[in-house]
Amino acid sequence: MSEKTPEEILGYQPEVREYKPAKQQVNDVSSRLLDWMAVKGASTQVSARVTICESVDPDFKTHYLVEHPWAVYDLPKGSFEQAMQNLREQLPRNGWKIVKDGFTESKRKDPQIVAENDTLRLGLNVEWMRNRSGDLKDGIAVTVISRCYRAPEGTTPYGQ
Repeated sequence: MSEKTPEEILGYQPEVREYKPAKQQVNDVSSRLLDWMAVKGASTQVSARVTICESVDPDFKTHYLVEHPWAVYDLPKGSFEQAMQNLREQLPRNGWKIVKDGFTESKRKDPQIVAENDTLRLGLNVEWMRNRSGDLKDGIAVTVISRCYRAPEGTTPYGQ
């Protein structure tokens, strides 16, 4: 029996793409999401990162994906609900399909929105982390993640 191709494993043909524009696209989408939330608070200042497309390339030699986990916090009371509602309105207006609008399966049952954008080939998970224990502040955790890409021939996922 022969091994499956990446296309057979993933269910789609991975786009050949250099990592820098892929990272920039994910960072740009994250910025738009923060704008759509329309809230004033602090946000983590991390950039999108290239990571392993585990299902087809666990050795990280030819395929990769881009993910950007970030959060917004120190929001005034009432802002969390408003940020989530703003996303519910803005995502569909901007090409995103909300595939889940409910609660996480965690003990806390935090509000969660999961969305996909087929045109951009991106997924999104948003969780309102509320009623946290100890000194942990409430926040909204966001992760934007791409589909798997294939690095251009002769390069690695980091372009070398």
